[in-house]
Amino acid sequence: MGALAAFASACALLPDDPNLKYINPADADKPRHFMVLPVNLTIKTPPEFEPVLDHMFGAIAGYIRGRGDSIETLSREDAVAWWAAAIREVKESDALEDNFESAMRVFVTSLAEDHTFNALISPSVAYRTTKTRERTVKWDGVFRKMKVINLSDQGKKKGLARSFTVDIGGVSLHVMIFDPGGGLIFQKYGGLDLAHNVDMTSAEFTMVPSLVLKVDLLKDSEHLDEGMEKAFDPYFPRR
Repeated sequence: MGALAAFASACALLPDDPNLKYINPADADKPRHFMVLPVNLTIKTPPEFEPVLDHMFGAIAGYIRGRGDSIETLSREDAVAWWAAAIREVKESDALEDNFESAMRVFVTSLAEDHTFNALISPSVAYRTTKTRERTVKWDGVFRKMKVINLSDQGKKKGLARSFTVDIGGVSLHVMIFDPGGGLIFQKYGGLDLAHNVDMTSAEFTMVPSLVLKVDLLKDSEHLDEGMEKAFDPYFPRR
């Protein structure tokens, strides 16, 4: 799995492209059927995200179904096998480009031979580096307040937590949507949550706070809903 993800990791998280074709507004309210891939199928997953991938998929599936659309998916084992076959086909071909886009086109068109869907959605969760400013963080369309732990009463009086600018990892949902012919028709990021709490245990002496991974990472349903709305808008118009 690691080798397969490495093939795509340099290309899968592309910048937003305003020239991609979104859904025709006239079709926005028509029920559609989507193939939704397992989360982080095509990119390397940080170990700390592994326990939340199934939870994130459930949230995405619920979000899409809540709009009146239907979905189907593949088991991770089957999806990995399809993805591996697509990569092999591209590598063994005489194509000049041996890259993520080529593999994804083969992957999607192969699936479309056996499955009928209006579009295929490839979701991923990934780190997006950002900075705190007076305990508030903004990235990928959302604001989040960092949680400070182990701050002494003296530190609170001094406003110590607000005096630091900390590099902190924001976690975002990245969605790529392909038509049945393998063409990329939409992609975007939506901020989900901060991955860490800021630990002030030694900061009063070192002036360098440390980061502690959240135990409830990606479990806040309101944050997930907001991030998904940001990531899918305007492909799924806001309601």
